[in-house]
Amino acid sequence: MGRKRSKSTHLTIKDAELDRISCLPGHVIDQILSLMPIKEAVRTSVLSSSWRNKWYTLPNLVFNKHCISVAASKYTSVINNKFLRIVDHVLLQHSGPINKFMLSDNENCLIRVCDVSDVHRWVLHLSRRSIKELLLHFWLDKRYKIPLSLFSCQSLRHLSLSCCQLKLPTTFEGFKNLQYLHLEEVTLAQDDFENMISGCPLLDHLVLMKIDGFSQINVHAPNLSTFQFYGKFEDISFQNSSQIYTVYVDLSIYLNSKSNQSKLHGCSSNLLKFFAHQPHIQFLEIGYYFLKYLAADDVPVKLPAPCISLCELSLCINFNDLKEISAALCLLRSSPNLKKLEIFVSI
Repeated sequence: MGRKRSKSTHLTIKDAELDRISCLPGHVIDQILSLMPIKEAVRTSVLSSSWRNKWYTLPNLVFNKHCISVAASKYTSVINNKFLRIVDHVLLQHSGPINKFMLSDNENCLIRVCDVSDVHRWVLHLSRRSIKELLLHFWLDKRYKIPLSLFSCQSLRHLSLSCCQLKLPTTFEGFKNLQYLHLEEVTLAQDDFENMISGCPLLDHLVLMKIDGFSQINVHAPNLSTFQFYGKFEDISFQNSSQIYTVYVDLSIYLNSKSNQSKLHGCSSNLLKFFAHQPHIQFLEIGYYFLKYLAADDVPVKLPAPCISLCELSLCINFNDLKEISAALCLLRSSPNLKKLEIFVSI
């Protein structure tokens, strides 16, 4: 009897040691799954009963080229079909809250123009799941129109879109919880842009890259702290956005329109106009065309109010242009607490 008890006890301990993966605490399993590509996370369901349904509640869903096996990489149609099935399968099986949904196709092999209806269906599904972070990054031959269901996602805190058209519905009341907005190669009208920004009272970080549809950048965002811009513009103005401390405007194309700037803004200096509304700027990067914009019309020797918060300044200067040199000197004279200065020479 003693030997049998000893043997039974020995087998139980040995089995427990061999199946340590099933004994992991739930929060540890969740952490492991969160660090894995979605394809591998789904495969863990075969490990044991405690892992079988764990991936159903993954809060962050990222779909990219890593979802597809290497064996299918030579056939675009196979890749596309498998990718669509994977996204559909995951969303159908998923039962927990979805905090983040990211669709990334940088190599243009996962999503095609004919798949836009699938994307619309996914967005509609997500709009009913209190999604907090939505990133749609894929490039098509023509820009797809964002479905109206997106504008009902009042739980959104982070929104990043590329290669699309935005048309606000008449019932749009803003994204009341949105803090981060990134628009790249997006087409939208001037009024829609301004209504969208003003309808985001908590917006903190705004990134605009190659926006089409307008070139007058008017930003009305009381809590905006960081503004990044790359693209064409005639004028940039910030109203009710005095909390900005980081501005990055680089490699832009300044469309010179001197004919109506002074009349519209009642100010003969873009430099004065820009800094009059930005008392808290701490980090400022000025690309070649933006400096050209700031140097347009009259350039003062010094700003009326010093930029006392400005501690880091980056400039791209054409030293053959006296107006740009004057604008740069004005900034330097007006920045008594500057700690870091970068100057790039434009040729």
